[in-house]
Amino acid sequence: MQALVYENPWQMPLRDVQEPEPGDHEVTVEVVAVGICGSDVHGYTGSTGRRTPPLIMGHEFSGVIDRVGRGVTGYQRGDCVTVQPLITCGECENCRVGRYNLCSRRSGIGMNVDGAYAERVRVPAAQLYRMPETLSFTKGAMVEPLAVAMRAANLTPLHLAGSVAVIGAGTIGLLTITALRMKGAGRIVAIDVDEHKLEMAERVGADALVNSRKTDPVEAVRALGGVDAVVEAVGITATAALSVQLPRNGGHVTWIGNSAPEVTINMQQVVTRELTVSGTYGFTHEFGDALEAIARGRIDPTVLVEQTAPLSKGPELFHALATGNANMVKVMLDPTL
Repeated sequence: MQALVYENPWQMPLRDVQEPEPGDHEVTVEVVAVGICGSDVHGYTGSTGRRTPPLIMGHEFSGVIDRVGRGVTGYQRGDCVTVQPLITCGECENCRVGRYNLCSRRSGIGMNVDGAYAERVRVPAAQLYRMPETLSFTKGAMVEPLAVAMRAANLTPLHLAGSVAVIGAGTIGLLTITALRMKGAGRIVAIDVDEHKLEMAERVGADALVNSRKTDPVEAVRALGGVDAVVEAVGITATAALSVQLPRNGGHVTWIGNSAPEVTINMQQVVTRELTVSGTYGFTHEFGDALEAIARGRIDPTVLVEQTAPLSKGPELFHALATGNANMVKVMLDPTL
Protein backbone atom coordinates (compact mmCIF):
# COMPACT_ATOMS: atom_id res chain seq x y z
CA MET A 1 0.00 0.00 0.00
CA GLN A 2 1.02 3.64 -0.23
CA ALA A 3 1.76 5.90 2.73
CA LEU A 4 3.44 9.20 3.55
CA VAL A 5 6.53 8.24 5.52
CA TYR A 6 8.23 10.85 7.69
CA GLU A 7 11.92 10.03 7.16
CA ASN A 8 13.68 13.22 8.30
CA PRO A 9 12.71 16.84 8.95
CA TRP A 10 11.21 18.27 5.75
CA GLN A 11 11.23 14.81 4.13
CA MET A 12 7.94 12.91 3.97
CA PRO A 13 7.68 11.20 0.57
CA LEU A 14 4.99 8.85 -0.66
CA ARG A 15 6.31 5.30 -0.29
CA ASP A 16 5.17 1.77 -0.95
CA VAL A 17 5.00 0.07 2.45
CA GLN A 18 3.83 -3.26 3.79
CA GLU A 19 0.12 -3.71 4.49
CA PRO A 20 -0.63 -3.70 8.24
CA GLU A 21 -1.82 -6.97 9.78
CA PRO A 22 -4.40 -6.75 12.57
CA GLY A 23 -3.64 -8.47 15.87
CA ASP A 24 -6.25 -10.47 17.75
CA HIS A 25 -7.84 -7.36 19.27
CA GLU A 26 -7.21 -5.01 16.37
CA VAL A 27 -8.73 -4.07 13.04
CA THR A 28 -7.37 -2.47 9.92
CA VAL A 29 -9.21 0.59 8.68
CA GLU A 30 -9.28 1.74 5.08
CA VAL A 31 -8.71 5.47 5.47
CA VAL A 32 -11.20 7.69 3.64
CA ALA A 33 -10.51 11.05 5.30
CA VAL A 34 -7.52 12.20 7.35
CA GLY A 35 -6.92 15.79 8.38
CA ILE A 36 -3.54 17.46 8.23
CA CYS A 37 -3.01 18.67 11.80
CA GLY A 38 -0.80 21.60 12.71
CA SER A 39 1.10 19.35 15.13
CA ASP A 40 1.99 17.10 12.19
CA VAL A 41 3.16 20.09 10.15
CA HIS A 42 5.41 21.09 13.05
CA GLY A 43 6.50 17.47 13.39
CA TYR A 44 7.33 17.44 9.67
CA THR A 45 9.70 20.40 10.14
CA GLY A 46 11.25 18.83 13.23
CA SER A 47 10.58 21.96 15.29
CA THR A 48 8.78 20.25 18.17
CA GLY A 49 10.81 17.08 18.55
CA ARG A 50 7.58 15.12 19.10
CA ARG A 51 7.71 13.03 15.92
CA THR A 52 10.52 10.49 15.51
CA PRO A 53 11.28 9.03 12.06
CA PRO A 54 10.55 6.70 10.47
CA LEU A 55 6.85 7.25 11.12
CA ILE A 56 3.54 7.39 9.31
CA MET A 57 1.75 10.33 10.92
CA GLY A 58 -1.97 11.10 10.83
CA HIS A 59 -4.28 10.98 13.85
CA GLU A 60 -7.47 12.79 12.73
CA PHE A 61 -9.21 10.21 10.58
CA SER A 62 -12.19 8.10 9.67
CA GLY A 63 -12.75 5.21 7.33
CA VAL A 64 -14.14 1.73 6.77
CA ILE A 65 -13.10 -1.42 8.64
CA ASP A 66 -11.25 -3.66 6.20
CA ARG A 67 -10.04 -6.60 8.33
CA VAL A 68 -11.02 -7.76 11.81
CA GLY A 69 -8.82 -9.55 14.35
CA ARG A 70 -9.96 -12.89 15.79
CA GLY A 71 -10.72 -11.49 19.23
CA VAL A 72 -12.72 -8.47 18.09
CA THR A 73 -16.45 -8.43 18.79
CA GLY A 74 -19.06 -5.82 17.91
CA TYR A 75 -17.41 -4.72 14.67
CA GLN A 76 -17.25 -6.22 11.22
CA ARG A 77 -15.83 -5.54 7.80
CA GLY A 78 -17.56 -2.58 6.17
CA ASP A 79 -18.39 -0.69 9.36
CA CYS A 80 -17.79 3.06 9.12
CA VAL A 81 -15.73 4.34 12.05
CA THR A 82 -13.83 7.26 13.44
CA VAL A 83 -10.86 6.59 15.69
CA GLN A 84 -9.83 7.95 19.08
CA PRO A 85 -6.02 7.98 18.66
CA LEU A 86 -4.80 8.08 22.28
CA ILE A 87 -3.76 4.55 23.29
CA THR A 88 -3.63 4.15 27.06
CA CYS A 89 -2.84 1.40 29.56
CA GLY A 90 -6.08 1.48 31.58
CA GLU A 91 -4.12 0.55 34.71
CA CYS A 92 -2.16 3.58 35.93
CA GLU A 93 -3.56 6.01 38.50
CA ASN A 94 -4.68 8.56 35.92
CA CYS A 95 -6.43 5.94 33.80
CA ARG A 96 -8.22 4.54 36.85
CA VAL A 97 -9.71 7.95 37.69
CA GLY A 98 -10.75 8.66 34.09
CA ARG A 99 -7.90 10.98 33.12
CA TYR A 100 -6.57 8.61 30.49
CA ASN A 101 -5.26 11.51 28.41
CA LEU A 102 -2.58 11.74 31.12
CA CYS A 103 -1.76 8.02 31.11
CA SER A 104 1.80 7.37 32.24
CA ARG A 105 2.24 4.86 29.39
CA ARG A 106 0.34 6.79 26.76
CA SER A 107 1.06 6.38 23.06
CA GLY A 108 -0.72 7.76 20.05
CA ILE A 109 -1.73 6.60 16.59
CA GLY A 110 0.14 8.80 14.14
CA MET A 111 2.28 10.23 16.95
CA ASN A 112 4.54 7.34 17.91
CA VAL A 113 2.56 4.49 16.34
CA ASP A 114 2.02 4.41 12.58
CA GLY A 115 -1.04 6.43 11.64
CA ALA A 116 -3.46 7.34 8.90
CA TYR A 117 -1.49 9.13 6.17
CA ALA A 118 -1.81 5.80 4.43
CA GLU A 119 -4.31 3.70 2.55
CA ARG A 120 -4.82 1.50 5.63
CA VAL A 121 -3.98 1.73 9.31
CA ARG A 122 -3.94 -0.80 12.14
CA VAL A 123 -6.11 0.22 15.10
CA PRO A 124 -6.89 -1.39 18.48
CA ALA A 125 -10.62 -2.16 18.49
CA ALA A 126 -10.97 -0.29 21.78
CA GLN A 127 -10.20 2.96 19.92
CA LEU A 128 -13.12 2.66 17.48
CA TYR A 129 -16.26 4.78 17.47
CA ARG A 130 -19.01 3.75 15.12
CA MET A 131 -20.18 6.56 12.84
CA PRO A 132 -23.87 7.20 12.19
CA GLU A 133 -24.86 6.41 8.61
CA THR A 134 -25.67 10.07 7.98
CA LEU A 135 -22.21 11.28 9.00
CA SER A 136 -19.71 12.05 6.24
CA PHE A 137 -16.15 10.77 6.51
CA THR A 138 -14.92 14.37 6.54
CA LYS A 139 -17.04 15.08 9.60
CA GLY A 140 -15.78 11.86 11.15
CA ALA A 141 -12.19 13.00 10.71
CA MET A 142 -13.02 16.30 12.44
CA VAL A 143 -14.19 14.63 15.65
CA GLU A 144 -10.66 14.45 17.08
CA PRO A 145 -9.74 18.15 16.75
CA LEU A 146 -13.19 19.16 18.01
CA ALA A 147 -12.67 16.94 21.06
CA VAL A 148 -9.37 18.71 21.77
CA ALA A 149 -11.13 22.08 21.54
CA MET A 150 -14.04 20.95 23.71
CA ARG A 151 -11.66 19.89 26.47
CA ALA A 152 -10.00 23.31 26.37
CA ALA A 153 -13.44 24.90 26.71
CA ASN A 154 -14.36 22.54 29.55
CA LEU A 155 -11.18 23.36 31.47
CA THR A 156 -11.62 27.12 31.07
CA PRO A 157 -13.68 28.38 34.03
CA LEU A 158 -16.19 30.78 32.59
CA HIS A 159 -19.53 31.86 33.98
CA LEU A 160 -22.52 32.14 31.66
CA ALA A 161 -22.01 35.08 29.27
CA GLY A 162 -18.43 35.55 30.50
CA SER A 163 -15.93 37.08 28.09
CA VAL A 164 -12.97 35.24 26.61
CA ALA A 165 -10.15 35.87 24.14
CA VAL A 166 -8.82 33.12 21.90
CA ILE A 167 -5.28 33.65 20.62
CA GLY A 168 -4.69 31.80 17.36
CA ALA A 169 -7.35 31.14 14.74
CA GLY A 170 -6.07 27.89 13.34
CA THR A 171 -8.19 24.75 13.40
CA ILE A 172 -8.00 24.25 17.17
CA GLY A 173 -8.51 27.92 17.96
CA LEU A 174 -11.53 28.14 15.67
CA LEU A 175 -13.08 24.97 17.06
CA THR A 176 -12.44 26.30 20.57
CA ILE A 177 -14.42 29.41 19.67
CA THR A 178 -17.25 27.12 18.57
CA ALA A 179 -17.02 25.09 21.79
CA LEU A 180 -16.94 28.20 23.97
CA ARG A 181 -20.03 29.48 22.20
CA MET A 182 -21.77 26.19 22.98
CA LYS A 183 -20.66 26.55 26.61
CA GLY A 184 -22.45 29.88 26.88
CA ALA A 185 -19.62 32.39 26.52
CA GLY A 186 -20.60 36.01 26.03
CA ARG A 187 -18.16 38.14 24.06
CA ILE A 188 -15.50 36.09 22.27
CA VAL A 189 -12.46 37.96 20.95
CA ALA A 190 -10.37 36.25 18.27
CA ILE A 191 -6.73 37.31 17.90
CA ASP A 192 -4.52 36.33 14.97
CA VAL A 193 -2.14 37.84 12.41
CA ASP A 194 -4.00 36.48 9.39
CA GLU A 195 -7.09 38.20 7.98
CA HIS A 196 -8.40 35.05 6.33
CA LYS A 197 -8.34 33.16 9.61
CA LEU A 198 -9.97 36.07 11.41
CA GLU A 199 -12.76 36.07 8.84
CA MET A 200 -13.21 32.37 9.56
CA ALA A 201 -13.28 33.16 13.28
CA GLU A 202 -16.15 35.57 12.74
CA ARG A 203 -17.94 32.91 10.73
CA VAL A 204 -17.78 30.38 13.58
CA GLY A 205 -18.88 32.77 16.30
CA ALA A 206 -16.26 35.36 17.32
CA ASP A 207 -17.76 38.73 18.24
CA ALA A 208 -14.61 40.82 17.89
CA LEU A 209 -11.55 40.38 15.70
CA VAL A 210 -8.05 41.66 16.44
CA ASN A 211 -5.23 41.49 13.92
CA SER A 212 -2.23 41.67 16.25
CA ARG A 213 0.02 42.53 13.32
CA LYS A 214 -1.91 45.78 12.85
CA THR A 215 -3.29 46.54 16.33
CA ASP A 216 -1.93 46.25 19.86
CA PRO A 217 -4.01 43.33 21.16
CA VAL A 218 -3.67 44.40 24.80
CA GLU A 219 -5.08 47.84 24.03
CA ALA A 220 -7.75 46.37 21.76
CA VAL A 221 -8.99 43.95 24.43
CA ARG A 222 -8.88 46.67 27.07
CA ALA A 223 -10.98 48.92 24.82
CA LEU A 224 -13.57 46.14 24.63
CA GLY A 225 -13.82 46.05 28.41
CA GLY A 226 -11.34 43.26 29.06
CA VAL A 227 -11.89 39.52 29.26
CA ASP A 228 -12.42 37.03 32.07
CA ALA A 229 -10.39 34.26 30.44
CA VAL A 230 -7.92 33.60 27.64
CA VAL A 231 -7.27 30.49 25.57
CA GLU A 232 -3.83 30.37 23.95
CA ALA A 233 -3.93 28.13 20.86
CA VAL A 234 -0.54 28.76 19.24
CA GLY A 235 2.19 27.67 21.64
CA ILE A 236 5.11 30.05 21.10
CA THR A 237 6.70 32.68 23.34
CA ALA A 238 5.00 35.70 21.74
CA THR A 239 1.50 34.33 22.19
CA ALA A 240 2.14 32.72 25.59
CA ALA A 241 3.50 36.04 26.84
CA LEU A 242 0.48 37.84 25.41
CA SER A 243 -1.92 35.41 27.06
CA VAL A 244 -0.98 36.52 30.59
CA GLN A 245 -1.37 40.20 29.69
CA LEU A 246 -4.97 40.00 28.51
CA PRO A 247 -7.24 38.73 31.31
CA ARG A 248 -8.65 40.87 34.06
CA ASN A 249 -7.05 40.62 37.50
CA GLY A 250 -7.89 37.22 38.95
CA GLY A 251 -8.61 35.83 35.49
CA HIS A 252 -7.75 32.50 33.94
CA VAL A 253 -5.46 31.44 31.09
CA THR A 254 -5.72 28.07 29.35
CA TRP A 255 -2.77 26.92 27.27
CA ILE A 256 -3.65 24.53 24.48
CA GLY A 257 -0.96 25.56 21.98
CA ASN A 258 1.89 23.04 21.93
CA SER A 259 4.53 24.14 19.45
CA ALA A 260 7.66 25.44 21.19
CA PRO A 261 9.20 23.19 23.86
CA GLU A 262 10.03 26.27 25.97
CA VAL A 263 8.46 29.74 26.22
CA THR A 264 9.24 32.86 28.24
CA ILE A 265 6.52 34.79 30.09
CA ASN A 266 6.34 37.63 32.61
CA MET A 267 5.99 35.77 35.91
CA GLN A 268 5.05 38.97 37.73
CA GLN A 269 1.93 39.27 35.58
CA VAL A 270 0.79 35.89 36.86
CA VAL A 271 1.71 36.43 40.52
CA THR A 272 0.73 40.03 41.18
CA ARG A 273 -2.56 39.76 39.30
CA GLU A 274 -3.41 36.33 40.75
CA LEU A 275 -3.91 34.71 37.38
CA THR A 276 -4.42 30.98 37.10
CA VAL A 277 -2.67 29.31 34.18
CA SER A 278 -3.47 25.73 33.22
CA GLY A 279 -2.61 23.41 30.38
CA THR A 280 -4.95 21.12 28.50
CA TYR A 281 -4.00 18.05 26.50
CA GLY A 282 -6.08 15.82 24.29
CA PHE A 283 -9.45 14.76 25.69
CA THR A 284 -11.28 12.18 27.77
CA HIS A 285 -15.07 11.94 27.44
CA GLU A 286 -14.95 14.85 24.99
CA PHE A 287 -14.29 12.52 22.05
CA GLY A 288 -17.71 10.93 22.40
CA ASP A 289 -19.24 14.34 23.13
CA ALA A 290 -17.71 15.76 19.95
CA LEU A 291 -19.03 12.90 17.85
CA GLU A 292 -22.51 13.42 19.28
CA ALA A 293 -22.39 17.19 18.77
CA ILE A 294 -21.48 16.74 15.11
CA ALA A 295 -23.98 13.92 14.54
CA ARG A 296 -26.80 16.00 16.05
CA GLY A 297 -25.92 19.00 13.91
CA ARG A 298 -24.91 21.18 16.85
CA ILE A 299 -21.56 21.87 15.19
CA ASP A 300 -20.50 21.60 11.56
CA PRO A 301 -16.70 21.53 11.62
CA THR A 302 -16.46 21.00 7.87
CA VAL A 303 -16.77 24.77 7.35
CA LEU A 304 -13.06 24.81 8.19
CA VAL A 305 -12.11 22.30 5.49
CA GLU A 306 -10.81 24.27 2.51
CA GLN A 307 -9.26 21.53 0.40
CA THR A 308 -9.52 17.77 -0.05
CA ALA A 309 -6.72 16.09 -1.97
CA PRO A 310 -5.42 12.59 -2.75
CA LEU A 311 -2.64 11.10 -0.65
CA SER A 312 -0.21 11.64 -3.53
CA LYS A 313 -0.52 15.42 -3.03
CA GLY A 314 0.55 15.08 0.60
CA PRO A 315 4.26 15.89 0.18
CA GLU A 316 3.64 19.15 -1.65
CA LEU A 317 0.80 20.16 0.68
CA PHE A 318 2.92 19.58 3.77
CA HIS A 319 5.72 21.65 2.28
CA ALA A 320 3.32 24.45 1.32
CA LEU A 321 1.71 24.51 4.76
CA ALA A 322 5.07 24.42 6.55
CA THR A 323 6.50 27.28 4.49
CA GLY A 324 3.35 29.39 4.72
CA ASN A 325 2.72 29.21 0.99
CA ALA A 326 -0.69 27.62 1.54
CA ASN A 327 -3.12 29.71 3.58
CA MET A 328 -5.76 27.13 4.43
CA VAL A 329 -7.29 26.34 7.79
CA LYS A 330 -7.86 22.60 7.32
CA VAL A 331 -6.74 20.30 4.53
CA MET A 332 -8.09 16.76 4.21
CA LEU A 333 -6.37 13.89 2.45
CA ASP A 334 -8.46 11.11 0.91
CA PRO A 335 -6.32 8.05 0.10
CA THR A 336 -9.19 6.55 -1.93
CA LEU A 337 -8.91 9.28 -4.58
